[in-house]
Amino acid sequence: MTDLCALLLALLLITAAVAIHFQALLALSAWQERSAGASGHFKVLMIIFGLIAAHAVEAGVFAAGYALGERWLRLGTFVGAARMSASQFFYFSIEAFTTQGVGDVYPIGPLRLVASLEPLAGLILIGWSTTFTFLAMGLDWRFARAFSSEVDAGSREENTLKQRSRAPDLTPSGRETL
Repeated sequence: MTDLCALLLALLLITAAVAIHFQALLALSAWQERSAGASGHFKVLMIIFGLIAAHAVEAGVFAAGYALGERWLRLGTFVGAARMSASQFFYFSIEAFTTQGVGDVYPIGPLRLVASLEPLAGLILIGWSTTFTFLAMGLDWRFARAFSSEVDAGSREENTLKQRSRAPDLTPSGRETL
């Protein structure tokens, strides 16, 4: 029964993390559209900082889940710390979320199931963030390059016209050619 409870806790935490991530991506996408006057580099940096904040919140959700699982649901305990504090739960969650897995603190009992599923969710969410960042960069930087290319093309066209206007007239003056 405790294994089923741990699985349900893990699914609840994953659902919450995915929902948070989805909302963060929607908000960042809307912000990107609204800030048309900002430079593409600035917007990408703000998107990256926003994604880091979203991942930290998601790891915090898992940290709260570990505290709930250990203290109230009695799904196991952690080895490596006499009594886990909020910062230690968060530390362990960040380790698991990013698949770093130092191993100085680890759960025993059914909480291991939650700790085994968090890296899966973390990898998927980090991959989603990577894709979003790539698309955001392509959108902003492609427009910047297109505008730059249009300006360059316009300059080249003006230079060509100036060169033609300076070219000597090689047609005989006053004579019409058939």
